[in-house]
Amino acid sequence: MGCRFRFTLLALGLIGFCVADDDSPVKTSTATWADKLKKDLLMNYDRNLRPTQYYNVTNVEVNMEIRHVDIDEDNSIFTLSGWLKMNWQDLRLKWEPSDYGGLQSFYIPSYYLWDPEVNMHSTTLETAGARYASISDVRVESSGMHHCTHRLSQKIFCEMNFQRWPFDTQHCSVLLGKSVSTHEDRTLKLNGVAQDRKQFRPITDNPAWIVTDISVETYEDPMEEEGHNFEGLQYGLVIKRKVRIFYSTIVTPAVVFILMTLTSFWLPPGANEKVLLNCVTATLLCIFLRYFTIHLPLLATRTPLVVLFFSHSLYLTAISLILSVVVINIAKTKHRKPIHPYFKAFIALPGVSILVWTGSTTKSVTDEEEWTDELKAGSTARESCSSADEASQGQGADVQHEWIQLTVALERIFFIVYVLIYSVMAACYLN
Repeated sequence: MGCRFRFTLLALGLIGFCVADDDSPVKTSTATWADKLKKDLLMNYDRNLRPTQYYNVTNVEVNMEIRHVDIDEDNSIFTLSGWLKMNWQDLRLKWEPSDYGGLQSFYIPSYYLWDPEVNMHSTTLETAGARYASISDVRVESSGMHHCTHRLSQKIFCEMNFQRWPFDTQHCSVLLGKSVSTHEDRTLKLNGVAQDRKQFRPITDNPAWIVTDISVETYEDPMEEEGHNFEGLQYGLVIKRKVRIFYSTIVTPAVVFILMTLTSFWLPPGANEKVLLNCVTATLLCIFLRYFTIHLPLLATRTPLVVLFFSHSLYLTAISLILSVVVINIAKTKHRKPIHPYFKAFIALPGVSILVWTGSTTKSVTDEEEWTDELKAGSTARESCSSADEASQGQGADVQHEWIQLTVALERIFFIVYVLIYSVMAACYLN
């Protein structure tokens, strides 16, 4: 009996231990006011329905903040990085803060809420599939206001104009909106907020481009699909190229080439250096034109003015080279006949005579001096000859001097014409 009693006590002890082990303590609730509010707001919420009545228009405020821009000139693609901020009011998600511990606002993942479905138009195939770079949370206020921020990273086609390269300014557009049916009433209205240029804070300083202006306006355009329009906002960006380095690599050489061409007109008429100087200038201009062919985009619809400037300068240098050959030939040829009276009268004009006098006072025409010395030597050796021979020799020197004056006048006139041509070309290019 003692054994049975002990066995009974042992069994009762085991049963009591098991029952005591099953009675776990009651867990205290860890739910926050935000959890309770989220559960209450989304209990009967349908994200597929608009926040307003079907007969009202839902107003969405859109603000695009740009943080970085870049341009792929070869493919005419504009890269945009920044933030897209949208605000709207949904009265279905409105609460009294005093009922939820004074909670004024909290964050809800965007996939729980109604989405305005704002897309970007004219994007590239690379970024056309995704509207935004990431899914963000939406800050919901007690008044029903929603504040949503998406990170943007898009590549957009942009028509480039390189006519004023490298001093060009590109105008690119970013289209935000959605496709709507023309047979339905308007249900969504986007109100754009323009970003102030002074508030533009780039992530990194772009060494090639700078944003100078940002504007926003409403946009509507028929789509390829019949009965549908793309309605939304058009952000216009004015992007200017930073040209500080091009002053040293393009403007300075252009000025030097102009001076080299103009200098050839002031060398002595018989100097062979004229041809050498013009040949060097023409070679350097060809090298620069080849450089432009390699580095300028082939998709440019208009020939850049800088290319036209260098190509026209090459034409002018070629004309100067031909003129130099003609002048050297005239200066080194011993002429027997005087110049035409019309040319002599032209050289005698007041303005032309000053130019010719400036050139004729220089003692740098080697062939003329040599020929004059020969005449003087011949005159000295033949002092006993008749006075008729002496007059003939003096007349030959005067004839040669007239031809030299004609070449000098011709070069000075071309110098003035070239100065005017280069001035007009520079004015057209810099305007």
